[in-house]
Amino acid sequence: MNGVWHLSCVPAIEPPTLRDGDLTLRPPLPGDAEAVTAACQDPAIQRWTLVPSPYRREHAEAWLAAAPERARAGEAVSLLAVEGDGRLAGSFSLIELDHDRGYGEIGYWVAPWARGRGVATRAVGLLRGWAVEQLGMRRLEILTHADNAASRRVAERCGYGATGEVRALPRDPDREAAFAVHAWEA
Repeated sequence: MNGVWHLSCVPAIEPPTLRDGDLTLRPPLPGDAEAVTAACQDPAIQRWTLVPSPYRREHAEAWLAAAPERARAGEAVSLLAVEGDGRLAGSFSLIELDHDRGYGEIGYWVAPWARGRGVATRAVGLLRGWAVEQLGMRRLEILTHADNAASRRVAERCGYGATGEVRALPRDPDREAAFAVHAWEA
């Protein structure tokens, strides 16, 4: 799917709470600012995502405040992955929503202390299932930096096939086109 994306927002979205064993995806809360700030100090998160660098608490507070507004506007759903002990494991979002086409993109990061334990694979699966069942999404994509082997493996394990396309991120079109497209279709 090449070309310019015409985005149409879905109606207001109620962010869900989703569970897989001891992993919970839930809407972010203002009280999560400290944990999000700590996780986003990780150089890998700063390298592979669009989080600001250096990442400060005010960045977390702004993102946490905007998440419910973006869901109410039907623009995006952001969820935090939390382990059974309550520790933040990552952030998983459904973004770039186009309800008319049944399209969305899943973006995520995993905290360094939670990597290598299947958090991303489980969370992406939960979010995809919800997006298909509740929002009627028919095509979901994961755009990973072409050099981010770990995220490419997550996409592949979750059934997202590499399309061979490399593009810029729709939300950062001035950035180099270095993001490999992985797609899943219903």
